[in-house]
This record gives sequence, structure tokens and C-alpha cells, in this order.
Amino acid sequence: MGFRLVHAVDDSQIDDLVDMYRGTYWAAHRSREDIVAMLRGTDYVFGVVEEETGRLRAFARVLSDNVFRAVLFDVMAHPDFRGQGLVRMIFEDIAAHPVLGSIEQLVLYCTEDVVKLYEKWGFTQDLGGTRIMMRKGPMRR
Repeated sequence: MGFRLVHAVDDSQIDDLVDMYRGTYWAAHRSREDIVAMLRGTDYVFGVVEEETGRLRAFARVLSDNVFRAVLFDVMAHPDFRGQGLVRMIFEDIAAHPVLGSIEQLVLYCTEDVVKLYEKWGFTQDLGGTRIMMRKGPMRR
């Protein structure tokens, strides 16, 4: 079984992406409508598609100012395809990206259970001079 990288989610793959979100504990509540809107507002999409079927099997997205900061969101692989290196393909694609590969800082938010995974890719909990991260939300609903 072969896989290929994509930088957009086409209409035939939206349901695959919705299913992946529904399979998470952190974003199962997201509606199809909101996921489609999110894709429209995302700067960079990284996906891995199963060549044989064209189905989306892994996904991540990045928002960026293209110089100083980029924020990585929603890194996930379909449960049936975890452990097959699909997320590694995405990380390698981000690192090789002509803009994101040279960004000053790539930041991500994650839960405790995946910290070790991201540390393998050079992410750290050492935020340098930043001592407090703040957030406000939800802004709607």
C-alpha cells in the first residue's frame, strides 16, 4: 500500500477528515460545516492520501505569518493507519517546505499524552523567556 503527500483536502476527502476529527477525544465535537470553514481559513494543509483509494489517512495544518511564527494544529492519523509513518511524512514535508522550513519558530499545542512524540521532532516545553501562555475562548457558540 502506497501513500502520497497532498497540500489540500478535496471534496471527496472531507468526510475522511471529518471521520478523523470524530475519532479524537479533543475535537470530536467539530461539525462538518466548521471543518470546511476551517480549511478555507488555513494557510497550509498537509495530508497523506492512500494512493490506491485516494482517501485521506493523515492530516495537519499550519497558520503562519510566513516569517517569524507558525502554529501547527490538528496533527492526526486515522486510527487504522497509525504507526505507519504517516505523521513522519507530514513532519518531513513541513521541514522541507520552502517557507515553513525556515520560519523562526514553529509552535504547537498538544495534550500531555503526545509530548514525547513531538519531542522526537525537536519540539520542547522550554519556552525560553515565555513564562505564561494565555488564551481566551470560546469567542462564540
